Amino acid sequence: MKKYLTLFAITVFVFGTTAWAVEIMPFVEVSVGMRGYGLTVIAGTEISQFDVEVVGLIDEPGTENDFIVIRASGDAVERSGGIAQGMSGSPVYLDGKLAGALSRTALWGAEPHRPLGLVTPIEPMLRILEDLKHGLYTEGGFQGALPVERTEHVRVLPETLEEDVLYVLPVSVPVVTSGLSERALRLLEGGLDLPRFGEFSHLLELLPPWKRKVAGLGNYGITKFVQAPTGTVQTPPETLDFGPGAPLGVGLVDGDLIIGALGTVTLREDDALVAFGHPFLFSGSSKYFLTQAHIIDTFAALDIPFKLGVLGDTVGGIYADRWVGIGGFLGLEPKGVNALYQISDHTELHTEHLRCRIADEPRLTPLLLYIAGLEATDRTLDRIGPGTALVRFTIDGENMPWPFVRQNVYLSTSDIAAWIPLEAALTYMILEYNEFQDPEITDVKFYVTVVENLKAVEILGLATEKDAYAPGETIGFDLYIRTWRGEVESLHGKLTIPADVYGDYVELRAYGGPRPLESGEKPPLFENLEDLLEYLEGIPTFNTITVELFALDPLSEVAGQALLYGVDYVTEKTGMRLVYGEDRLIIPLVRGETGPEEVPQEEAPPETPGGSASGAGG
Repeated sequence: MKKYLTLFAITVFVFGTTAWAVEIMPFVEVSVGMRGYGLTVIAGTEISQFDVEVVGLIDEPGTENDFIVIRASGDAVERSGGIAQGMSGSPVYLDGKLAGALSRTALWGAEPHRPLGLVTPIEPMLRILEDLKHGLYTEGGFQGALPVERTEHVRVLPETLEEDVLYVLPVSVPVVTSGLSERALRLLEGGLDLPRFGEFSHLLELLPPWKRKVAGLGNYGITKFVQAPTGTVQTPPETLDFGPGAPLGVGLVDGDLIIGALGTVTLREDDALVAFGHPFLFSGSSKYFLTQAHIIDTFAALDIPFKLGVLGDTVGGIYADRWVGIGGFLGLEPKGVNALYQISDHTELHTEHLRCRIADEPRLTPLLLYIAGLEATDRTLDRIGPGTALVRFTIDGENMPWPFVRQNVYLSTSDIAAWIPLEAALTYMILEYNEFQDPEITDVKFYVTVVENLKAVEILGLATEKDAYAPGETIGFDLYIRTWRGEVESLHGKLTIPADVYGDYVELRAYGGPRPLESGEKPPLFENLEDLLEYLEGIPTFNTITVELFALDPLSEVAGQALLYGVDYVTEKTGMRLVYGEDRLIIPLVRGETGPEEVPQEEAPPETPGGSASGAGG
């Protein structure tokens, strides 16, 4: 067993340069057979005591994966049905001295019905406190009374348990939510698969390849999601101080929506504390909300027992999320991202607001923004179904050159709510991961108008005044459109062919919304955040009709294929109507002696030109 340099006094343990006002049991002094107790809340505000006996030690190289193996017993454990999720962080005392935090559960194949617990030694957890106070955010073996040859860390127990193996499972923490629908909960666990929203491929291309999917909490080892009761219980009328064994919440969203994890305080020194004994999301430095918590009861579930509780007011911040635990301060709250959703259902003449604050965690904030927007829309509409939405959102931050403002129209024949917060979440990700500077986003606001009927414009076709044109001439065209279940209309416009255009033809194309890059066009290049913002603001919206002229790239002849690029365009907004369909015309270029007057005229425009359907929504 490795040795530690320890200075031990009667009432304080000196670690580094910090004296802790609690007696410590160093890992090196723990031995099999020692007895003690742990502290946790099973229900209400009473801190319950349970008995522990050391049955083994896991001593790995370094200190991060050392554990004290204990067998827990007593009324509190029996009532919980074992070691429950939410008990992680419960302080464990041996011979009256703080030895560590209950952090994991384990099963021994020879006694599969007697679960064991793993305790994270207190020394590495004290380093978290020390770092916070200073402004900082395999080989090995098992020794003990059990005939165990090796330990195996697993998330799910295998069907067959080997008797000489100690299977270690994370106790984890139950994630408590309030005010979330069932489908929002599924997204919180599973994440958001962005590529399935193909209409936003132009935004996905601005993200790094590894950010094309927003992971849910399930990807971070969270296995239990509990929907807490709403109402007066949500703000606990009576809570414990944040002492050893008391519950605490780690908030990701507060306000009109509650999302956070439930755990137990291990040690508190003045306004600093450590908890869990294992990571939450393992982000290193963090900016989570430290909240009050109230335990309703602990349930002996069929899979893993868990605590049912509610999160209360935010009273501080969690600034360290490390392998051996989390740490933070009371009275020092992180800023977070303030989100406002104003959703108006013009079909039912009903408007609702949802206000919340979201923790600044780049890996999760876009997902939480999306979930909050989905929840706000579902609450307002009180249905899942078709509709058209006019959405205006703004994103602002301390380092933003100016507030980003975007207005767009979305349509869906099945689930309009799923589209409303998506573009804002994608834009947030693009700005958060931009290569120039941290925007330090502070505010995101949504103003949404929804109607149940489908409001759209279909592009039917294009017609030009002549069949062929010479370089330098102006093309006069008519664009034929039809409103959803309405009349056919025509729009007239003009585009000029460049005098130095290359090739034997040009292409005239009508389409709605943004378009992908053509083969002869280079991707956009940005020199600063201002360039990126201007590009994002200039992307055509889904209620924009564009008629664009394309020409051949002179280098395409060398490449052996026709490469097109856009040379000129005109646009038209359609109000609260999504544009779908497209049409294109190949126009021959007349060169040499043939003049414009010799170009034959088209007799009449087509009566019902066709187009292929596309657009935002489904």
